[in-house]
Amino acid sequence: MYKKNTYSAKGAKADGLFGWTIFILLLAALTVASWMGSFYVFGHPERGFSYNLLRKLGKLDPPKRFELTAAPRGQFLDANALYERYGTMPPLRLEAESRQLLRSYLRNYYQSKELVPYVTGSYNIMGVFRLGPNNFFNSGVVALARSAENPNILLELVFPAEEKNVANLERLLLTGLDLRLAKTLDLTAVINARFIKDGRLSITAVPLLYGSYTSSDATGAFSLEPPQNLNVAAGLPMLNQAAVDKAVANYQAHLRREGLDTSPAAMLMQVQTPEPVKQDAVPIARAEAVVKPVATPVPVATPLPLESEPPADAPPTMDGIPVARAEAVTKAPENTPAAPAPTPAPTPETAAATPAPTPAAATIAATTASAWNVYQPGRMPRGRLVNIDDTRNMANTPSDGITYLSGDFQVSASGENASGQKRAILRSRRGQKNIRIIVDFPSGSTPPAEGQSVSRDDQRPFQITSVEKSADGQINVYVREVTRP
Repeated sequence: MYKKNTYSAKGAKADGLFGWTIFILLLAALTVASWMGSFYVFGHPERGFSYNLLRKLGKLDPPKRFELTAAPRGQFLDANALYERYGTMPPLRLEAESRQLLRSYLRNYYQSKELVPYVTGSYNIMGVFRLGPNNFFNSGVVALARSAENPNILLELVFPAEEKNVANLERLLLTGLDLRLAKTLDLTAVINARFIKDGRLSITAVPLLYGSYTSSDATGAFSLEPPQNLNVAAGLPMLNQAAVDKAVANYQAHLRREGLDTSPAAMLMQVQTPEPVKQDAVPIARAEAVVKPVATPVPVATPLPLESEPPADAPPTMDGIPVARAEAVTKAPENTPAAPAPTPAPTPETAAATPAPTPAAATIAATTASAWNVYQPGRMPRGRLVNIDDTRNMANTPSDGITYLSGDFQVSASGENASGQKRAILRSRRGQKNIRIIVDFPSGSTPPAEGQSVSRDDQRPFQITSVEKSADGQINVYVREVTRP
């Protein structure tokens, strides 16, 4: 009996040690799981559960507004650079890269060692969609735009904003509007990249400055605000395939209404370098300092119809500035300098506003009514390509060769004069209000309508014939169309 009780005590002791061992192992496993789980939650805020938990615990701040001088270090990528960087990645690698981009954004790039990819270049809006609580960003709009440099790139540009600003956003971000993302003004960070079904690369980006914007004609304004709460569980990209198809169809209809090219974007060539001009294929004439006057009288260009009709007894004007009529020019004898065309005496109403005539003005009057060569895109004679800002330094100086103008413009007036010369007045969409571009179009062509957007690159630039600056600071850039549509 005594031995039997001894054996029972030993068995109970052994059972207790085994139970404690199991309990300690379970606690250790739970500790390891909690430790690994906390690392996963903190290391992957791009997951919906992780983001919501970190926000509730106060361990993750909402996206913040960066100052231009305190923004995270990055590199600026145009459409071709974006395609070279993300378009060559395998699907799994691209998915992992997108997760890392979003992770850095949610952390406000805190302790990020990688350079932030910023989008630059010109993009044309295809469609705009309002955001709601079921989207990743729950207030504002997202614009789907196509790159003007590489049509294989689509941009989902998110505009986070308060509900009161959404109506202005939708009114200003119209289909066909050109968006120019500049290095010095915009910090638009890439947060996602993917391929859509037609093979194009779609980039999702959001501006880190969350600034205030106004249209170039001051017809409206809106302000962006950093989102306070994100629906991370909704995921990226912002637009599904149905929304993309709707935007593409909307954009194609816009192009047809404007009479523009409606070729599918996937069939368009990427940016091309102009081919060298063959001397035996395209005649190239040396530029002369002064155009020789012709023997017959030169018809005078009358002013275009402007936004508001002037009084019937008012002197002829062009976009608000009086224009004197040129007299007929007759051929001068050989070996004698050509006399400038006489200028009519200014009336009291125009004496103060009319600048003194210059030899360059007489040259323009003699050349704008004549015909000129028109080339295929990219086949025009070689010359120097400038933008609208460069023309400030060209005012009232003789040209040293062929010069072309590129940029994005808005048509403020369009029409033709009594002699049939077709002409349009353009203004830069970048806001240089004291510079206007006066474009002559060859016979048989149709000038763009008033209010239409015009974009020209190195394949279809305008050729500059002269640049003049008046006493009041107004700069007139005279150009002509030298490429076919």
